[in-house]
Amino acid sequence: MKKIFQALALLASFVLLIALPQVAADGVRSALALCGRVILPSLFPFFVCSNLFLLLGYSARLSVRFAGPAAKLLRLPPAAGSAFLLGLLGGYPAGAQAAGTLYARGELSRPDAERALAVCNQAGPSFIFGVLGGAVFKSAAAGAFLYAVQIVSAVLACRLTAKKQTAPARAAAKLPQPESFAAAFSESVRRAGMSAIHICMFITVFSVLSRYFLLAAGRFVPAEALPLVLGALELSAGCAALTDCALALHWKLCIASALLAFGGVSVLAQSRAAVQEQGLTGKLLLPCKALQAAIACTLALVSAPLLHAEDWPAAAFSGAEGPETAGAVSLLLCAVSLLFFRKKYHSNLRGKRV
Repeated sequence: MKKIFQALALLASFVLLIALPQVAADGVRSALALCGRVILPSLFPFFVCSNLFLLLGYSARLSVRFAGPAAKLLRLPPAAGSAFLLGLLGGYPAGAQAAGTLYARGELSRPDAERALAVCNQAGPSFIFGVLGGAVFKSAAAGAFLYAVQIVSAVLACRLTAKKQTAPARAAAKLPQPESFAAAFSESVRRAGMSAIHICMFITVFSVLSRYFLLAAGRFVPAEALPLVLGALELSAGCAALTDCALALHWKLCIASALLAFGGVSVLAQSRAAVQEQGLTGKLLLPCKALQAAIACTLALVSAPLLHAEDWPAAAFSGAEGPETAGAVSLLLCAVSLLFFRKKYHSNLRGKRV
């Protein structure tokens, strides 16, 4: 039955592409425009910096310093603390990619890497402040609120899904650490490019699926439920639908919080593709992200009226400039941090200090 269903679905896809090619073309054009205007400027620079951070060994030093908070607050192994931080700063695939790299280097066991893949996979500030805060809600306060809700819901999801005992990390690593900065930089750019291509491909596919879904069932879906339905498939499409939604602001914030926490089927597929080379399955992604979505929606529902969301001032930036600016700022901060850590590390070696 599974094979028959897959064959029928493929046959229906071929029929739709042949009968209605313009719908698919419009979906591809809109997805490529989104990738060129928002996704690549905001995520690709951070991918390069986060890969450098991992390949040069700074994640291990950061994990040592933050082992206590990672173990007590997040109930994660010390090595996963850096992946959680990179996920909150770099966006969905960055956290998944960091968890996969830590597993491949032997710093996380397979069970710990599977859970880290699920809980360290969050939306980045570039997307939240640039797209949601700037373009959808036109309020910097709304962006800050959504980002804070995501952090709290991620921490709570970490604690609720924690296990008392974890398997020890593997002794041998699959991928050797580059010996020089030049080698690490080349590998970081290669990985960042592959990750960006994967993300754009998934966004394109699910953008086409969203167009066909709207054509087939859009008239039967209430306008208030359309952001949730589209966001369950592809996050950016659901966020764009919030702009024309007639709901009150606090309900829009609840929907946006749930969509950011869950990420959509497209983000789940991107995350699995990011760790496919390392052999991780991402079996905990769906239940953990669904739990976090429920927590985030509840937090937004309770806290938005208490914070008087209806009275928040409008933002002083436009949605078209937000992602590019945030991406450039992230690249600058990460580059400066990397150079500082590298300088301190070599000065400590010369001075025989720890």
